[in-house]
Amino acid sequence: MKKNKKILVVGRAGLDLYAHPINTPIENASQFTSQLGGSAANIAAGLAIQGNNVDLMSPISNDSIGDFVINSCKKIGINTLLLEKVSNLKNTLAIVDTMGDKTNAVLYREKPADLFIDETFFKRVNLDSYLMIIVTGTSLSRNPSRNNVLKLMELAIKRKIEIVLDIDYREGSWNDKKKAEKTLYSASLLSNIVVGNDLEFNFMSSDKNRGLSLASKLSKKNRITTIYKMGSKGLYYFNKNNKHYFKSFKVKSIKPTGAGDAFISSFCSSKLRGVELSESIKFGAAAGAIVVTRVGCSKAMPTLLEIKEFIKKYN
Repeated sequence: MKKNKKILVVGRAGLDLYAHPINTPIENASQFTSQLGGSAANIAAGLAIQGNNVDLMSPISNDSIGDFVINSCKKIGINTLLLEKVSNLKNTLAIVDTMGDKTNAVLYREKPADLFIDETFFKRVNLDSYLMIIVTGTSLSRNPSRNNVLKLMELAIKRKIEIVLDIDYREGSWNDKKKAEKTLYSASLLSNIVVGNDLEFNFMSSDKNRGLSLASKLSKKNRITTIYKMGSKGLYYFNKNNKHYFKSFKVKSIKPTGAGDAFISSFCSSKLRGVELSESIKFGAAAGAIVVTRVGCSKAMPTLLEIKEFIKKYN
């Protein structure tokens, strides 16, 4: 990575509470452990833990939960200059257990602070300081965040800054499915790399059976690298006219959450180190496999050494 250049991650940050100990359902828990949460915050955490210089852009609540987000970011090594408190809004709260395939997550997200990225935030961003911008799709679900994030992407692509879109489709965050489909597709065309799971690509294609075709089409027609994830079934990635398959690492998972965020953070970190695409995919998949064996997401993100050791041991 070029000296002093940074990565910008745009999206939600909040508080996660995990039922303790492992294998305790939420409804039976008498204790919970806390972690920094939210897809963008988790991605930023993974990047920082691997030694990257990363900014997180997310409005946060003007209360002790907002302070928790700031303090957690500082402990992990995430830059907090673009975390700004807003009044009368709340951060997202997620309550999760670790029950393997039966894991349950309850999300409290009413008028969330992170969807109020307005002109104030936009004007504080110095685009010339970034090599890469990672946009999470949830940040596009409502205004004022949607318009300002799209504007940010448009300006960044003109400056030849690499843009990675995590589709991150959450139905409850959008008021209109058609608007969601159209917006996410438009954001894809402003990106260099688009990452999503099979359900998310299917949603964008307006057909539950056409997601893979859309991923291929975006790559061939628009020169976008697309990564189509299928969980334990592995993933396909498309680059120009080439289609590749990567088989997933098999691990004993305690929950499914965090794998996608870990994948993106490690994939992007590897790519910025100059690692070729196929190896970057491997590093991303390994990070995702590690995270699902650990409690939480942000604190579960592996170091580069842990990823290398995991791959070596697995092989």
